[in-house]
Amino acid sequence: MNNLITVFMNYKLNRLVDYGVVVYQNESPFIRGVFGSYFQTYIDNYYYGIFNTIDNGSYNEENLKLEFNGIMEEMLYDYEEYKNKVSQEEYLNNQKIIRDLKDIALLIVPIDTLEFDSEDDVSVKMEDFFNTSNLMVGNRKDKLIKMIKDTYVMQKKLLDYENPDFTFGERRFHEVRDCVWIDLVPSIPSLEGYRKGLIDKVNSDNSLVLSKLECLVQIISLMLLKNFLEKKESRKMFISLDDSLISRLGIDEDVLSLIDNPMFQKNVYLAVSYNTYSRYRNTFIEDYNFAFTQDFSHINDIFQKIDAIYNEGFSHYLIVTDCRDDDKDYFINYKNEVMSVLMFEEE
Repeated sequence: MNNLITVFMNYKLNRLVDYGVVVYQNESPFIRGVFGSYFQTYIDNYYYGIFNTIDNGSYNEENLKLEFNGIMEEMLYDYEEYKNKVSQEEYLNNQKIIRDLKDIALLIVPIDTLEFDSEDDVSVKMEDFFNTSNLMVGNRKDKLIKMIKDTYVMQKKLLDYENPDFTFGERRFHEVRDCVWIDLVPSIPSLEGYRKGLIDKVNSDNSLVLSKLECLVQIISLMLLKNFLEKKESRKMFISLDDSLISRLGIDEDVLSLIDNPMFQKNVYLAVSYNTYSRYRNTFIEDYNFAFTQDFSHINDIFQKIDAIYNEGFSHYLIVTDCRDDDKDYFINYKNEVMSVLMFEEE
């Protein structure tokens, strides 16, 4: 079970490597591996905002060059262990390849961010690109354009996909516009003849919990990809993590593999009840964003409860799922620098 963003990025990585070996006219495992290291660094920088060489960096051409220099030095250092395992000629040649492929990779990277309106547009814009770029492709130009067209078609097919059975619904929070709660919503026409209570009962079956979460995560992942590629700002998204997926042994491994992607982790918060967190405190890890949910409607001392949640220092968000009318103003006006309190808008 893989996150859709990870699948998409792995496809992108392999395509960039394919471009590289066509340009370099050598697809040996060593060449593919070196290109792979450079292009993975690019993906980490551009799509995930992850930098290994510079601190607190932002993506631009100069920073990418610094990152490529850093990964080049790392590969050269690691390759030193082969100094006495291969011939001197092969050792020196492979060192040269590591350096040369860095420059080629830097010239290929801009292809990834070119925007195309159609397959025919790919040919037009790639001709312009080759005329203005220092990338030397010679008689490989037509083959490279064909590959880029194939990539465009596959990417468009993925981004245009719509799940025929499910979509998502949004619940907004009171006076907060950069956060939204996301639910999975069935859009199966055949369900319209059934009572809502029966549908809710089936949807709450524990055997379906993981499948529903997987569907929701993939829908959100596709949304995040589209927002990034279309340069739209993504809001913080909150989704429910069911108690059945959490135990003393930890969070379900299938869940962790499903959400294990930097773009997803940056934008999505897993909402768990505070009571569940209290029971299984040691199973929660800081690699992911969590939000606490709490029903205050039957709690007499809400101040003590919210202080206890605040003092955990684990989550920046507390979602009040319900409370007494007299306490609403307190939660709406609750402010501190560590934890924000969110309340749903009344429907």
